[in-house]
Amino acid sequence: MARTSMGAQLQVIGALGPLLVGKLVADWASLGTLMGAYSLAGIVVALPAGILLARFSVRAVLLAGVGLMALGGVLLAMAPDVTTALAGRIVSGIGGTLLTITGAKMVLDRFSGPTVALAMGLMLMAWPFGIGLALLVAPLFGLDWRAGLWASALFCCLAFLLVLLTVGSSPREATAAARYGLYPRQWGPLLGIGLVWASYNATFAVAVGFAPAFLTARGMTPGEAGLLASVIGFSILPLQPFGGALAERSSRPMLVTVLCVSGMALCLGGVSIGGPDWLFLPLFRILAAAPSSLIIVFAGKVLSPATRAFRMGVLYPVLFTRAVDLWWRA
Repeated sequence: MARTSMGAQLQVIGALGPLLVGKLVADWASLGTLMGAYSLAGIVVALPAGILLARFSVRAVLLAGVGLMALGGVLLAMAPDVTTALAGRIVSGIGGTLLTITGAKMVLDRFSGPTVALAMGLMLMAWPFGIGLALLVAPLFGLDWRAGLWASALFCCLAFLLVLLTVGSSPREATAAARYGLYPRQWGPLLGIGLVWASYNATFAVAVGFAPAFLTARGMTPGEAGLLASVIGFSILPLQPFGGALAERSSRPMLVTVLCVSGMALCLGGVSIGGPDWLFLPLFRILAAAPSSLIIVFAGKVLSPATRAFRMGVLYPVLFTRAVDLWWRA
């Protein structure tokens, strides 16, 4: 639920983009800045978040993250100008960073062996589901873009209540002694995985984030653009948890990851030269299924549980830096 609300919150600006330009933001460049502000906070917050996870309970950090998402969502919905809207997005982004790092650590702490890819895929699939949900629901508000922002904020508030009532402490919290550093041999693989993970996630987020505006510019109505863009988000859901698990069991997870990421690049290239949107965009999303869990599982194999929290704090600044770079370039 929390990851779903995060996906919806990240995407709500893109889903409402054509309505926000000229009202909340001045132009498309400002809209891109508002989108990227969500990831901007992660550059600064991710490493301290990893340290917080090493010092405090997973439940406490998780509640702080979802609570900040709800607070930022309310600020955005009430924003009278773009400055307040940016502040709300940054607060939400800080919360989203805490949630992202905590969620990955919880899965890696609770599962091991071949079940990790399946569990990670199930956890990660909530994010694209939230993206697809925002793209599908936002057009239902018609021209009332502020109602769409309030819906996203209330979704985060509901997620906070559910986390408060249902999430307990990690079973390994009391036994794993945290370390704040890394062995020299761990830096290379970790940063390499971070760059791949960052490029994969940032490319997907930008492609889906600007899809409604892109499709509208190609002549679709906002409702039609939102429907097709939501198909991109929903098309992965049956494949994401099981694609990574099957690839892991095939003993060739690295080859599967390389082939899928290469195919994603070819799909975006096909769209950019005027290829059929209805073919390349859903295919792009289907190919994104397996790598979403495999890449983070590769990272989980690099370090021991004692260094896992700090590792997450090292890994995710790379991701958020790449995401902000692509948002602004787009």
